[in-house]
Amino acid sequence: MIVAGDIMSEEVFSVQEDMLIRQVAHMMLRKRVSAFPVVSKKAGLVGIITITDLFMMINKAFIKKTDEEFDMRLAMFREMTVGQVMTSKVITIKPSTTLEEIINLVVRKKIHVFPVMKKNKIVGIVSRHDILNAVFSYD
Repeated sequence: MIVAGDIMSEEVFSVQEDMLIRQVAHMMLRKRVSAFPVVSKKAGLVGIITITDLFMMINKAFIKKTDEEFDMRLAMFREMTVGQVMTSKVITIKPSTTLEEIINLVVRKKIHVFPVMKKNKIVGIVSRHDILNAVFSYD
């Protein structure tokens, strides 16, 4: 039986909630990841910011009347913080969560990235890439 601990990426990049969205977008491009757990020194995991969150924000810029309004809205979004855009109700999994349970969460909740937690600490992350790799590569 395949579990999250078998397929998770152990190298987890995280961000702080006071970082600017434009900084996080650049990090996503450089690191080639689609999500970052959002952490605070006091509270640990406080949210998650995904590429979907960024696209939803960009889509709001297209609700415009003029090109000037679009540019102004986009400039405003670039200066927003992670804390203003992130999802604060994070669905996490344990290293022992089965692949079947993870796939069920993907389908039911429409979530594609899961921080893997052990004793309130992030020990890994499972992305859609990891899930597909597990389904189509394991014997």
